[in-house]
Amino acid sequence: MSNIEFITGMKVSLEGEVGVVLAPELDQPDFCGMIRWDTINENDFEDWRGQFGTFIQLDGKVLNENYDFKFINDDGSKKNL
Repeated sequence: MSNIEFITGMKVSLEGEVGVVLAPELDQPDFCGMIRWDTINENDFEDWRGQFGTFIQLDGKVLNENYDFKFINDDGSKKNL
């Protein structure tokens, strides 16, 4: 994949975990990289803003946009299970 930065809505995986890149905060519209991991935990977020290169070096992957999460929706909100 030719991306050089995180993009809002991008589905990613790292070390067996999968997640989605959330919309950037209002005060920094071009600086996204907050990842909501697909776990049962209510607040499973990790800040990767500005670290796309490191994410890829650590064997992070960009997933197919059709990947279906188990616990979260594509926008990072919790699924009603």
